[in-house]
Amino acid sequence: EAEMKKLIVILSAFLMLSGCSKAEEPIDVPEIKEPEAETPIVEPKPDRVVDFIAVGDNLIHGAIYYDSEVRHQGYEFDELYEEIKPYVQAADVAYINQETILGGTELGLSHYPMFNSPQEIGTALVNTGFDWIASSSNHSMDKFEEGIISSENFWEQYPEIVTTGLNRTEEERYQDKFIERNGVKFGVLGYTYGTNGIPLPEGKDYLVNIYSEERLREDVEALQGKCDAILVSMHWGIEYSTIPSEEQRYFAQLLADLGVAVVIGEHPHVIQPMEWVEGKNGNQMLVIYSLGNFMSAQDGDLNMLGGMASWSIRKNGETGAISIENVKFYPTVTHFEPVFTKFKSYLLKDYTDELASQHGLNGYAGQTITRQLFIDAVNEIMNDQFEIIY
Repeated sequence: EAEMKKLIVILSAFLMLSGCSKAEEPIDVPEIKEPEAETPIVEPKPDRVVDFIAVGDNLIHGAIYYDSEVRHQGYEFDELYEEIKPYVQAADVAYINQETILGGTELGLSHYPMFNSPQEIGTALVNTGFDWIASSSNHSMDKFEEGIISSENFWEQYPEIVTTGLNRTEEERYQDKFIERNGVKFGVLGYTYGTNGIPLPEGKDYLVNIYSEERLREDVEALQGKCDAILVSMHWGIEYSTIPSEEQRYFAQLLADLGVAVVIGEHPHVIQPMEWVEGKNGNQMLVIYSLGNFMSAQDGDLNMLGGMASWSIRKNGETGAISIENVKFYPTVTHFEPVFTKFKSYLLKDYTDELASQHGLNGYAGQTITRQLFIDAVNEIMNDQFEIIY
């Protein structure tokens, strides 16, 4: 028993000493965290840019097709545009105003004052690379309804090309016209102020798009929401005036207020300025009041001076907002040799003094054609809002 008590005392002392000893350091166990979900990398949506060019009146006088017939024993017009072709093909969208109806030889070719042109002119425009043909003008009814139908039948062979301004049927008059490039969709419209007093057939007002405030509102509003931007061709203004008329300015402001992006003007047969017009919502619309003649056999020096406008339309990849940038004006020259032969269009920057000395208007009605003459005219007529490329 004594031994048992002694053992208990020893054990108790051992336990007491163990309880007073320093505790072991705790083990530092790292906290186990749930793996974080990877944040996906969202690439910003890139902007989309579309490059445009526009030229003026393709006014086909008899001398142009007579010359082709004599020199080619037929109608072949590619050479008229070969100097401009590289610029046309470099653009995403190229526009031209086809001033004269393309009724073709079956309807009888004719020139001023009631024009009808060979359809081979249209073939040359296709070969050059134009994408948008503005067909309505004051000469749209020169071959009456038959001319319009023949011209539009011709263009129907080229579904990749968009024409505006003429319609064979009521259904076509209300058909939306679009051009899509680089993921940007454009609605396009075209109009003329009238048809030289030739009335449209009763019940067939749809044949030619004649503008009015009501018509413009209706057509622009019908396109809104269906495209990214709207561009409008306007055959307007006063012939041979280098200054926009009050009517041109009125309708330009109306179109800006309606949210149109660009207005391309033609008809005066001489150039007029380009400018920004602010719409009621603060939008900036580019208006090109007149690009003058691109091709003609008129006989005045300023009628030989036209313009090629170029600009880019940018669609913001994130917001979809549209902006117009990089606007430039390239003067053009219609060149021909005596006597009204070998017609060709040039950019003034490519037009030399040597070519000018060979122009068919030299000596005609006391005129002298020089490169400087055209430069001086451009400087006098155009404003300083945009870069001019000589």
